[in-house]
Amino acid sequence: MHVLDTNVLSELVRPKPNAALSNRVLGAARGTLLASEMTRYELRFGALLHPSPAPFWARIEALILPIPIWLPVTAAISDLAARITIELRRKGQPSDVVDPFIAATALEYGYPVVTRNVRHFEPIEGLRVQDWFEEA
Repeated sequence: MHVLDTNVLSELVRPKPNAALSNRVLGAARGTLLASEMTRYELRFGALLHPSPAPFWARIEALILPIPIWLPVTAAISDLAARITIELRRKGQPSDVVDPFIAATALEYGYPVVTRNVRHFEPIEGLRVQDWFEEA
């Protein structure tokens, strides 16, 4: 089981996606890939910024949204995300709003985060981080 960061899923709709990563994601056993609802937010936001938002979102809905099990943002995850954000600030490593939610989701469920942005997640205590881009 793995919690996928947005950049892993969005790779699938890039003009030239990383083939090894794409094969790993698409070949994963059903039910083993998870994503935070915050990732869905980032995907939707990105689609709205695209020059052709409606067709691009339709492509995301068809290709990406069926892949993971979508995990809700719960009160426990929100609380943990706030704590992560404060801890990162205290270390002088401010983050965006979404990454702490993705990290908190992974910590809450006890699974590693898969991301290309390893340095965004490595400072988070107790979080296991994997870079399938490097492995690909």
